[in-house]
Formats: sequence, structure tokens, C-alpha cells
Amino acid sequence: MTPKTLFVFSGVTAILVIAAALSVINRPAATYIPTDRPLVFAGFSEQLNDATSIQIQTEKRKFTIRRFGEGWGVAELNGYPAKFDKVKTILVELSQLRLLEPKTADSARFDRLNLRNVTKKGSKSKKVTVSDKAGQVLADGLVGKRFEDLFGTGKGGTYMRIAGKKESWLVEGIVSAGSGPSDWVSKNIIDIRGGSMQRLQVESPEGGHVAVSRKNITDKNFSLEDIPPGKSQRGEWETNQMPKALENLTLIDLKRADELNFGKQTYKGSFTTFEGLVINSEAAKIGKKFWVRLSAAVNQDADDTIKTRAKSISDRLKGYVFEIKEEVGKKLTCEHVNLLEGAGTKACA
Repeated sequence: MTPKTLFVFSGVTAILVIAAALSVINRPAATYIPTDRPLVFAGFSEQLNDATSIQIQTEKRKFTIRRFGEGWGVAELNGYPAKFDKVKTILVELSQLRLLEPKTADSARFDRLNLRNVTKKGSKSKKVTVSDKAGQVLADGLVGKRFEDLFGTGKGGTYMRIAGKKESWLVEGIVSAGSGPSDWVSKNIIDIRGGSMQRLQVESPEGGHVAVSRKNITDKNFSLEDIPPGKSQRGEWETNQMPKALENLTLIDLKRADELNFGKQTYKGSFTTFEGLVINSEAAKIGKKFWVRLSAAVNQDADDTIKTRAKSISDRLKGYVFEIKEEVGKKLTCEHVNLLEGAGTKACA
């Protein structure tokens, strides 16, 4: 090896050594978290089974998840069932929160931590209050900005204002409060497969009528009824999509039926299966959102099993309206002309 070559290799080696040293210096130091720090809600872990109410308040909504008999439900929705796994998760999360570091007590700076009072316009905080059946508060705090991986993968932190403490705190742990009742309930509304459908129809508020049907369950395609002379249906794909409106139907939001007035913009539909199950729908577009009420009935072809199923569906959905996706809402508020050739972007499917 020549002196020149040796000099080049020495230079490269020096650069690599310097780069490695800088890399080590700039590497974030692991955060050491003492394990003996006090819990945010001392004693709550021993009282988990006493909890009967979880109240959550945001700037826009206030709701309560309450124990009803052996299960949990949304109090403001007449006990609409809440998922127990969700209830269990938040109670355990609250019981395991640990104080990490005190932060500002200056109310003017709370906004930076998403800890303004929930009553203030534009507030991003969530007030969470857990109580027992006697009304005694077991845990109470304002939940703010959240860091999923503040202490490394799977170990998050949250800014909070804890009842009884003037200052805000950075605490170890997260709180899965959600933003509304829809975050606490099953998203599934109903699932009626399009392959079981015989006929569906939709009546518009202005008296329009849409109907697609097939004679046999083995028929691949549905036909649009009442096609005017000189016109044709838009296509088999669009017509065949209509009976799938109730397949794995999921909610975006939900309310009590008496909270939302559809008024004169209601589209009334009915979906009939070959087994004799009939799903009745009332749908409307309110603002930019689609909402639907559903109930079930049977026709003369239904056996006892289908009658039992229809009753179960109606009992479960009675008294509620559901916000649904636009692609489904367009089917449930379909106009006949939109299934004819030339509908353009106004097609129902």
C-alpha cells in the first residue's frame, strides 16, 4: 500500500469515527421512569367494581355510560348497549395513570396542552368523571393532549388537569374517552345480504317510486321496474348494487329518534327477502349527512324463525336513528330517474 493510499484510507476512517461519535452523542437518551411514583387516582384500582357511571363531556357533547343491570349502556340513548371491552379499558387506564411531572397552573397557557375548560369555545379537552352507585366520585379529571409513544413504543403520556390540583400534569398513561356515544357502541346496525333479496322499493317525498326485483333467488341480475318508453336502466351493476344497501350496514353516529325530525324529506323504503323478512327504512339527508330509521316486519311467506328474527331487529333498533355513509344513504334516498341511462353523477350507486 502506497503512502498516498494509506493517507486516503486514514482520512476516511477518521471521518467515519467522527460520524459515529456524533451519532452516539445525538442519539436520544432513554427516559428513565421511576416505578414508585404515585397514582393519579389513589385507591381507584381497588374500586373498579364499584364504578357504575362514566360521564364524558366535550365542548360539543355530554354523555354518560352507565351500568344497567348486568351490562352497560348510554344513558342519554335510553340505555343503548355500550361495549363492555371499551368500559373495562377506560376504567383500567384511569386506575393505572401515574403522576410524572407538574406543569403550568396558568390558565392562559392551558390551551397549548388542550386543557381549556370544556365549556370554552374551541376547547379540545375531555372531562371524564367516574362515580359509584351512590354518586361518590371515584376519578375526575380533564384530559388533554396525548402522546402515544412519549416514553417509547407502547408507552404513552397525557396532559391532565386533575380535580383538586391547581396545576396541570404530565401523567404516564393514556385515556381512551372517545368523542361521542358512537365511540362506545358497536358500529354494526344490521346485515341483510343482497343475495337474499327478492325486491326493494323506495318512495320519495314527492311521490316518486323506485323498485328493483328478480323472480328467482338464482337470478343473477335485478331489473328496474316501470321503465318509461324509449328509456333503459342505467346498467346491471347499478341496479344490482341497490339490494346491497343493508349489507354490513354500520353507523357513523346515532341519536334517539325524538332528537331528529326528518320532516317532509323522508324517503320510505322496504327490502323484502325470499324468506319473507321485510326491512322498512325511513331515510333523509339532513345537511350533508344521511340518517335512517329501521324496523322489521314479515310477509305471508315467513316462518316462525323469520318472525322471531324480525321482532329481534325491531326491538333492538326501535327508537333510534343512525347516521350512515353517503354511499348507502344515496341508495335509500334514490330517485327513479337516477337509475335510468344518462343519470351521470346523480346515480344512486
